[in-house]
Amino acid sequence: MTRNNTFTKQTYYHLAIFEKIKDLPKDEFKRTIGISLSNFLLLVQLVTSFIEKEKQEDPMKKRGLKSKITLYNQVLLFFYYLRDYPTFLKLGQQFGIRESSANKNFHRILDILVQTLKLPNRKIFLDQNFEELLIDVTEQPIERPIKNQKKYYSGKKKTHR
Repeated sequence: MTRNNTFTKQTYYHLAIFEKIKDLPKDEFKRTIGISLSNFLLLVQLVTSFIEKEKQEDPMKKRGLKSKITLYNQVLLFFYYLRDYPTFLKLGQQFGIRESSANKNFHRILDILVQTLKLPNRKIFLDQNFEELLIDVTEQPIERPIKNQKKYYSGKKKTHR
């Protein structure tokens, strides 16, 4: 009996997810992405101008393969990750790109937004002498099965049955 270990090449279909959700009602768009459509379009415009400026300053940035997904979908991928924290594998499947491309797109948009919005980094907070620092953190309980819950019980909050 021989085993056939052939590698099957996975086909990716590049989806235009932004085209599907841009016509949602304003409140539904905001609930889906986390920001309003007008702010989303403003951020896309900032990212576009940053990339164009970068290409003008360094002509070598014009080389290479172009991204398979539009800039709108790249920024959308960024906000999907921040909103739900899925794995990059799931994001890649959702947007029709590979896991590594989803990761690369997320970090590229993150770097661009940090530079264009002039967001502070961690070192600024570490260098300051704060007397108090407030952090908003909410804890959500993990759903556990009703039967045989003892296996999943951590002893915290005494929420076992």
